[in-house]
Amino acid sequence: MASPISRFNRVNQWLLFARQWSVIDAAHQDAKELGVKVARHLSGKHKPIWHPETDCGDHVVVINCKDVAMHGFDWKHTLYHFDKLYPKARDDIYAWQIHEHDPCRILWITTYRALGNNLIRRSHIERLHLFPDEDMPEFVKKNIGNQLKQIIPVARKSTEYTEEERAKFPRIVKFPEDHILDWHAPIVDPGAWKKPRYRKPKKLTTGKK
Repeated sequence: MASPISRFNRVNQWLLFARQWSVIDAAHQDAKELGVKVARHLSGKHKPIWHPETDCGDHVVVINCKDVAMHGFDWKHTLYHFDKLYPKARDDIYAWQIHEHDPCRILWITTYRALGNNLIRRSHIERLHLFPDEDMPEFVKKNIGNQLKQIIPVARKSTEYTEEERAKFPRIVKFPEDHILDWHAPIVDPGAWKKPRYRKPKKLTTGKK
């Protein structure tokens, strides 16, 4: 007689065959590497039941697409080819121009390419939900049940630490009380210094020629 399955394993089995809604933050993440990870969850390759001809992927919600990153000068050097199969419809557009026009388009292109050259990726890409910031419809928030880990860990800013965390930092130098912390209270920019214009003194004219 087979041993009864536990409730925890039973729930995991239900989640395996169900379509989960996962959210991931795209802020300061590489567009190509993030597209590969999102495509893996859209196609269901992260599940042990995956098969090339089965559609067992999940929904993926990506927020903060406007803050997605690229390595080095890839924003200026990466070209994307578009062809609508009409006369004079072919064009190569730089990545930064596409990102300024639509902040979510770059991540959509990288995810669609990472899904592979097949016909089933058209149904996979329909489960991708991209948002330029953290605002999203209410029905999307209700369906989210999982959070994916970011590819690149993002360090916190100095202004995001609490006073208790700052007090625990090791003190290497003890500053005087009148010391100004530029990162905590920035000094107002005094502006650019303009060199005074030198003018030649005018010659005094006399009545004599």
